[in-house]
Amino acid sequence: MRTSGEAERVARLLGVWRGATPVSVPLRDALAELIDGSHLPAGWRMPGQRALAGALGVARGTVARAYTELTASGHLTATRGSGTYVRGAGGLARPEEGRLTSFGGGPVVVDLSSGALPGSELIADVMPEVAGQLREHHLQDTGYHPAGLPELRAALAARITGQGLPTRADQVLVTAGSQQAVWLIATALAGPGTSSVVEDPSYRGALQALVSAGGRVRGIPFTQTGVDLNLLEAAADADLLYVQTALHNPTGVHMPEAQRRALADIAARHGTLVVDDQSQAELGWFRSQPLPGLERIADPERLLIVGTLSKLFWGGLRVGWVRGPREIIGRLAALRGSIDLGGPIADQVAALHLLPQADRQRELRRAFLARQFAGTAEVLREVLPRWQWSTPVGGSGLWADTGQDAVALAQRALARGIRLTAGPAFSPHHGHRTRVRLPIWHPQGQLADAVRVIADLQETRWP
Repeated sequence: MRTSGEAERVARLLGVWRGATPVSVPLRDALAELIDGSHLPAGWRMPGQRALAGALGVARGTVARAYTELTASGHLTATRGSGTYVRGAGGLARPEEGRLTSFGGGPVVVDLSSGALPGSELIADVMPEVAGQLREHHLQDTGYHPAGLPELRAALAARITGQGLPTRADQVLVTAGSQQAVWLIATALAGPGTSSVVEDPSYRGALQALVSAGGRVRGIPFTQTGVDLNLLEAAADADLLYVQTALHNPTGVHMPEAQRRALADIAARHGTLVVDDQSQAELGWFRSQPLPGLERIADPERLLIVGTLSKLFWGGLRVGWVRGPREIIGRLAALRGSIDLGGPIADQVAALHLLPQADRQRELRRAFLARQFAGTAEVLREVLPRWQWSTPVGGSGLWADTGQDAVALAQRALARGIRLTAGPAFSPHHGHRTRVRLPIWHPQGQLADAVRVIADLQETRWP
């Protein structure tokens, strides 16, 4: 039987699928859409009927009818004693993880699945300067810079040097946001035959990239002071260690310096390549500077640092970067060049103008998120008093314990137009089943309305 984890992945991909017709009909149609769009690829083994029914909160017969009709339509094929497969001659590629539905369509009233923040007005303010610089310096060029605009690489190198890690421009690769940076690292360094260690829970985009690369991914429990170092010691012979020491997503924990030094020592003893994803480092609530990670501590020859401007300024500004040894940066740049020949020059020119305003924008973000957290916490204490959480040191969300099956709760919420992301999406082992990551940036009235619906769902038995 297909594992419950795979059933939950399919449930997340389905999004809002229930309708007024008998339940098997919209389920059949939604699954057919995933298959037609190659989100469930040819040759992929479908979850067992009982497992998928449990993940969706429906009767097993509902799934059985949908599978039967999809088999008749040619979308699925059933093999006695083996299972039900997506029909076709393709390979056994894995379906995408839950981030697909965070930014997709569908009749969602409130999307509480993503912590992505609204954009900064500073972006619009610099656009006239961007247009002038493009006209004066860049439109005569081809616009292809796979490793990034040279001026931006130099500016980022100077910024990282100022944070305590001497860096040259050729040690920086500009990417289309931190998600592409992590994907490039995973694809180049974590393929079949390799092993990677991650925190559990971890950033779900990184989990998706590492699993899709084909290597083995193992999770180490995460605590209020960071990854469990005793368990990490036993697993540190892995090829790659992915951590978020500056500000952890989804928990909002900053790893204290003593623990960061201990982690760096473990990695050095085992010769492990460390990826320190500092995408959230600019979103601390209690200090004016970016939260520190491993940049002053770990061996720079065995360290990759991921950063981004998308969290600080806007997700629509697709500018991220990787800082690392020159040889690895060259490999990543070659891989990136085979995909898109380099990022948009306009975004990179805008980044050059925005970098000097990072301190100002950090203060604006900090004040905004502090207000939003206070309001969100007040709403939760009033409407969902049984939910529990620890106060983060930063970030745009809460890692909340609902006290019940959050996967089932998320499915109920979808039927009411509210999108939630349950804990298993953040775990390589499908753990944290009672947890959700709740974004805090929504307008308080909208959030309060959504939370009241969730509270009602918690009190309601679902068929």
